[in-house]
Amino acid sequence: MTIAIIFLSFLIAYQFVEPPPPKEISMATGREGGGYYKSSLQYQKQLAAQGFHLEIQPTAGSIEVLQKLKSGEASIGLVQGGTAKEVEGLQSLASLFYEPVWVFHRKDQPIKYLFDLRGKRIAVGENGSGTKPLAIQLLSFNHVTPDNSNFLNLSSRKAAAKLAAGEIDAAFFVTSPKAGIITELLSNPAIELLNFRRHLAYSSRYPFLTHIEIGEGMIDLENNIPANNKILLAATASLVVRQDLHSDLIPLLLRSLIKVHKNGGMLEQQDQFPSNRFVEFPMNSTAEHYLVSGPSFLEKIFPFWLATSIDRLKILLIPLIAILLPLFKGFLPIYTFTIRRKIFRWYELLREIDEQIHKFSEVNIIDEKIERLKFLQKELIEQVSVPLSHMGEFYGLRMHIKLVLERLQERRDELV
Repeated sequence: MTIAIIFLSFLIAYQFVEPPPPKEISMATGREGGGYYKSSLQYQKQLAAQGFHLEIQPTAGSIEVLQKLKSGEASIGLVQGGTAKEVEGLQSLASLFYEPVWVFHRKDQPIKYLFDLRGKRIAVGENGSGTKPLAIQLLSFNHVTPDNSNFLNLSSRKAAAKLAAGEIDAAFFVTSPKAGIITELLSNPAIELLNFRRHLAYSSRYPFLTHIEIGEGMIDLENNIPANNKILLAATASLVVRQDLHSDLIPLLLRSLIKVHKNGGMLEQQDQFPSNRFVEFPMNSTAEHYLVSGPSFLEKIFPFWLATSIDRLKILLIPLIAILLPLFKGFLPIYTFTIRRKIFRWYELLREIDEQIHKFSEVNIIDEKIERLKFLQKELIEQVSVPLSHMGEFYGLRMHIKLVLERLQERRDELV
């Protein structure tokens, strides 16, 4: 009956166990060959080691990534800071690395502030990219708009070519300092990189922005590129997920992110990323706890698949405890009674002999009783084990056996 109750309780509790996570995850990222795409390949490798396949979907940029997340075509995506829209059902897992905002302009166009770009021909990034919405925000903050200037939706490669050819006056890029376009433009004597003098004003207005310093020679030490220090604004790339993503995938993804990004890079310090700072979408609560406290106890000692299985099945402990606890409480009195019953049985024999001692009139009968008690005494010492809680009664029994043996010996001496 008890087994049937336990089985039925497990069956009911199992209905509330979350299904295991899917073995395939879709991820929207940047163009093939770009920084985002290269990062996603590293995540793919880390996840494959855990038995999960990451499907990579290249896009034109962060705006298209957000569209794929919203439509459900992808479950996770790399998104550039400054591109968040009013998209419900999305959460941030972590920010991952800095992406400087590079504003290059022709040297023959004296530009010290962004408002100096008013009336100029400006490449603000292609449609679907993360560069365009960020560039428009910064320009709008300086009252540079499509009404008073010429905004051009160009890819990074086309913008760099037109800037070098003098066909446009300035161009925005949001990319890694390792990108070939950045080195090319910094090496061009006809092109200048804007130094952000009012970086504190921008970062205080836009929480997803911070500022970084590109030191002299940092990009190319041999050719001293750049030729002098520059202060740049920097957005951060974040991993954004759909709110309905399986909860067990969160620690799996964060474990991969940490392995890829914990050592930092040219602009990032070791262990600075992944981080819960500089994100635009609400932080996933599980991810935030993981970034602060690290992996759970189960994840530290078991492989991921086993740790998550144990965690999901822990709900089955509820009926087990609910049933076994009263059974355990009922077992203790039964167990105690069993131990004491054995001791009482020995006492019963001892009392029987003790009450008959004065009636014994033959030595051989007394010798028989003495041998019987000595055998019992030896058995108790060598073979019987009782719990510590009953040792008082056990030692009392042995003492009383000794007393009865002494009385038997005295009676024997009387008869002899």
